[in-house]
Amino acid sequence: MREQPLSFRGTSVRPLPRKNRQWSSGRTCAEDGCPTELSIYNRSKYCWAHEPVHYYVARGRKKKAEAA
Repeated sequence: MREQPLSFRGTSVRPLPRKNRQWSSGRTCAEDGCPTELSIYNRSKYCWAHEPVHYYVARGRKKKAEAA
């Protein structure tokens, strides 16, 4: 009896995703009197409680004049 050849299934090798950006450790919130230590992944100079409000800016395609 003859053996059947082995077959393998899979996908091609993909590159790893980019590493998360990091900022220096040991930073504290810039608000006067706030002792909160910021995460190395927080790019802001404020903690969540003192961060100013940021409004969403919609991006993308604009509607055509006749569709609007």
